[in-house]
Amino acid sequence: MKKATKRLFAILLAMLMLASIASVSSFAYTRNGNEVKRVVLLGDSIGAGFSLPDYKRYNKYCLQNKRIKGSFGDLVATKLGIQNKYYTPYVSPGFRTKEIRVFLENDYEGDFVTQNFIGSLSGNENYNLEVMKSQREKMQAKIGKADIVMLEVGFNDTWLTVMGAYTDYSMTTNDPIGRIMNTPRYLYELQMGIQDTLFNFGQNFDPIVQDLYRLMKPGSTLVVVGVYNPFKDWTIPDGSMIYAGQLLNFLYDGMNSVMRSYANDGVHDSVFVDVPDPEVISNTVNDMLSGQPMLHEGGWDPHPTLAGHQYIANQILTALGA
Repeated sequence: MKKATKRLFAILLAMLMLASIASVSSFAYTRNGNEVKRVVLLGDSIGAGFSLPDYKRYNKYCLQNKRIKGSFGDLVATKLGIQNKYYTPYVSPGFRTKEIRVFLENDYEGDFVTQNFIGSLSGNENYNLEVMKSQREKMQAKIGKADIVMLEVGFNDTWLTVMGAYTDYSMTTNDPIGRIMNTPRYLYELQMGIQDTLFNFGQNFDPIVQDLYRLMKPGSTLVVVGVYNPFKDWTIPDGSMIYAGQLLNFLYDGMNSVMRSYANDGVHDSVFVDVPDPEVISNTVNDMLSGQPMLHEGGWDPHPTLAGHQYIANQILTALGA
């Protein structure tokens, strides 16, 4: 009888220990002490896990609103114990702040690019403004139920400015004297482009944060993921000690300053997550000049590797105290 009692006690104790371990791994809490059951991610191709192995297995150039294994959103949700149906990524290649606003504001329709070229930018010709508008109600409802909303956006806001300046510069490859003579003009154009980009980013980021605060439930947490300079390791000429890509630090630092400036609204918790150094797939200007298309194998691809996504996820989890 005593042996049976001891055995039963041992079994019960083991079950309690297992239950305790399971509860630690299955539940997490916001910094306000609220249990995290639902997570929403709003983002662009970085949030979408573009170029990751799990992304590539779908054999599609553009994936939207998928939970991609190894992406930072997936890693954070996994760590927090969030099941698939309670993790909602609203993410797509090509999204800028203007496209995020389309989802959050029922009377906002973006700009000329949103209305005419979002299919091309997102890599999905069947995607357009009307499709985006049809997703508003469901998306806003998901945000309203979320305990954590992660926002990752900004890189595509810089795309046309930076690529336009680079294209201008690269067209002088066979005219070194012309390149030298026109360098002041290129730098001036880039400076004006940066100032315009920063102004427009600020104009769009503020409504996004206010919209999210309006939609989110009291006590929920907004996680704003910063932008990184994907050009910072570019040396021109390639392999030299002239880190020309770091001239753009001013642009990305400015955007991060805008994002960092938003504090809690007194109802919701807010945290800014700095991610300056993720490992990226391509960090050399030679990949841009390789002749391979950008964002394809062998061409220039500024998206994070698996290690880069793990780094971003770790930064988020550290900021959340998870």
